[in-house]
Amino acid sequence: MILELLLIIIAASIWYFQYLMHYEEADADPPSRELPKQQAVLKAYYDSFPDIDTVTNVTNPDIKKAEEFTRSILNIKPSGDVSNRDTACHIISKLLGDSGQQCLFFDSANGINLHDASGNLTDIGSEEKIFVLKLRSSQGLGGDMTRKTFEDDVKLAEILMDCVKQNRHHPILEDIRNQLAAAHEVTKDRIVIKAVYAGSCSIVYTVLDLTPSALEKLVDVSKKLKTQFGKFLSAKVHPLLYRPSFDIACFDERGNRTFSSTPNTHQIGPSGRTKIYTEAAGWTRYGLKVLNKYKNDDWLHPFQHCNNWYRAFHGTRNAKAVDFGETDENIEQKAAPIDAIANIYKRGFRPAREAAYGPGVYCSPNPAWLERTYAGAVEIDTVKGKKSFKCMIQVAANPDGVKCATNEIWVVAKSEDIRPYGILIKEA
Repeated sequence: MILELLLIIIAASIWYFQYLMHYEEADADPPSRELPKQQAVLKAYYDSFPDIDTVTNVTNPDIKKAEEFTRSILNIKPSGDVSNRDTACHIISKLLGDSGQQCLFFDSANGINLHDASGNLTDIGSEEKIFVLKLRSSQGLGGDMTRKTFEDDVKLAEILMDCVKQNRHHPILEDIRNQLAAAHEVTKDRIVIKAVYAGSCSIVYTVLDLTPSALEKLVDVSKKLKTQFGKFLSAKVHPLLYRPSFDIACFDERGNRTFSSTPNTHQIGPSGRTKIYTEAAGWTRYGLKVLNKYKNDDWLHPFQHCNNWYRAFHGTRNAKAVDFGETDENIEQKAAPIDAIANIYKRGFRPAREAAYGPGVYCSPNPAWLERTYAGAVEIDTVKGKKSFKCMIQVAANPDGVKCATNEIWVVAKSEDIRPYGILIKEA
């Protein structure tokens, strides 16, 4: 009897040890564990970014299929009619890439599985492109080699996140920056940590002054990070930073519309807090498939529901947030009508400047004002000859997350509080 009891205890101990080892090595949290709300939001957003190893794998069958599909679209001259999808695809290709950084088109309806960048279109004008380092646990950071539990990682993430927000020093943050700098072969002052969250231990960061050659060598980054961090799990990259991909299955004909030349207006938003929604007169909108994508659809549908988010417009021209504080004349002189992504690929990242109205995504409720200042223009070769088109992104902004800096300028601090739902195109 005693022997049987000892065998049961030994078996249970072995099982528990294997469970702990499995948890440490797994890329998932135990189902019974819940993250604090703020960390859960960060995890949901940043964990959706594609892995560097995936986007740089030239032998990936899905990438090869997408390359072939992209050629089938771009090798044929478009009609030049803004209401035809072939024209829209050529315009999107120009906006999201250039000859060195081509946008990939794919159709998930045909079984191709790549990351769709349409949900990140509000970042199109941002020079700050994000990396995410995921570790199995925080063990080893700051030289602390003791085994870390899920609760340990959550607590540390909250402490480090507070330090990031308050720009305070913490030895573990400095250790992480040193290791990231070594992996990217840059000085530590060029590593900026933006966020930390648990489940698994994840560090969100950017590299200042990232050069085109560094972008071309992304394939080596995850290898160097794996060497640098003992608990390395994976490395992710912002969907627009390296060879962005666009799922044409994400077009939603229900959202397609050509707006009349008369700018109709509507009241949108919660009762007592509505804002004016001004339609983009004379523009053609391609709807994006966003219904059933989030917890519920009242933020967008039905139209003028009391839970609808505010409507606004986001420019695609290469301009930084600080330029919103300048006159229209200065904007026109400084902002070249070319997408920021292509510009970054060619010239590299420039040092960030202080945003005129604080950090966040800048948008405007006034489509006519944005068209004059920040609507990116591209030229494409069509069957009717060369034609120029302007492009804007139509977005919905959470009423609780919008700062109305001026009548023309809104700032949305958190990425989860702004959702693109349409691509607007107009012949220039």
